[in-house]
Amino acid sequence: MSEKSSRRDFVKLVAAGVGGVAVGAGIGYLAAPKGSTTTITSTTTASTTVTQTSPSTQRLTAGFIYVGPVGDYGWTYAHDKGREYAKNKLAWLDTKTVESVEEAKVQGAIETLIGQGAKIIFTTSFGFMDGTAEAAAKHPDIYFAHCSGYKSGAAGNATQNLSTYFAEFYQLYYLNGLAAGAMTESGVLGYVAAVPIPEVIRHINAFVLGAQQTASVRGKTIKCYVQWLNQWFDPEGAKKAATSLVENNNADVLGFTEDTPTVLQVAESYQKQGKKVWSFSHYSDMSKEGPNAHLTGQVVNWGPIYIDFISKAYSNAWESVDYWARIGDFAPYRWANLSKVSIKSEGAVYLAPLNPVIPQDVKDLIALRWEEMKELLFEPFTGPIKDMDGKIRLKEGERATHDILWNMDWQIEGVVTPLP
Repeated sequence: MSEKSSRRDFVKLVAAGVGGVAVGAGIGYLAAPKGSTTTITSTTTASTTVTQTSPSTQRLTAGFIYVGPVGDYGWTYAHDKGREYAKNKLAWLDTKTVESVEEAKVQGAIETLIGQGAKIIFTTSFGFMDGTAEAAAKHPDIYFAHCSGYKSGAAGNATQNLSTYFAEFYQLYYLNGLAAGAMTESGVLGYVAAVPIPEVIRHINAFVLGAQQTASVRGKTIKCYVQWLNQWFDPEGAKKAATSLVENNNADVLGFTEDTPTVLQVAESYQKQGKKVWSFSHYSDMSKEGPNAHLTGQVVNWGPIYIDFISKAYSNAWESVDYWARIGDFAPYRWANLSKVSIKSEGAVYLAPLNPVIPQDVKDLIALRWEEMKELLFEPFTGPIKDMDGKIRLKEGERATHDILWNMDWQIEGVVTPLP
């Protein structure tokens, strides 16, 4: 099959070759979902757009504010790699960074960067939202982009010099779950979770949904235990939580939302002791931290998003937007890939390399679902789906809208640990 074959042809061909696992994809989204934040493919923009002019010969300074240290190999590390990506692509760009900023002190960091000449500032933690919105109102001549929040000019609840952006991972967590369900021997998943907000909850739910699909055809029922850290960066807490999930709950596959490779390292330590425990990458390719325990994982390249914002600021073509980038977004093309290269790095979000120990039928299914989600032919959150109390949350054939995903505050059937 040519790489220029249509993606629909591709998914039909791969679907025909996936054995033992139900595939059936539904109809794609028929309309853009409602909500203050949208996917990149249906971006909400401000009511006024600045007329584009030719870029000047002057340089531009972009400032980046991080909630953690660059060396965390997770969230902040990925954002800084995105900064480097943009700097390497844009010859006229200078950058400044401030690391390990407490969320309540973001305005001070913003003022520092403005004093250093920054004309566009990226604030990269949800807790920076209110401070960023206040700073944007105070400095109408500076552009701001806040990661993972919901206040922007496009949403109508902030000034027009403020945009929001996010690289969404729930689709990738679903794919991780497909691998987890095939590899678990105990039928028990563990999840080390940072903060109980909708982002993390939908990631846990998607992870369990994927695992249920592949485990069920192998005669297993999935249970998932969750340990909450109430912090984004807590390597010591993550180590204790991961160890507890293995020792006390018999979990043998560990997912996580914590900004270090600690959970993967715990899984690797068990592998070295002869006990099969598996885990994943998170935000960057962490496979070197656990070469035996690593199955795959969610990876982000913030670079294309940063180039988009910075180039618009530089060329005086700014417009306030809410980006919610998913599989295929910010990719140079959206044609299907051959199965041997499907799920490779493309766009803003993608999977870390697949461990060869994953069964071939599951690797084929992962590739299929990747292409289907890129085409919007498949949505993991399609009913019937019940929550952990047995309440129907999505009826037969009903797909989760953006608002349902964005505001998710319930856990699916199969998650054992209640929300804190």
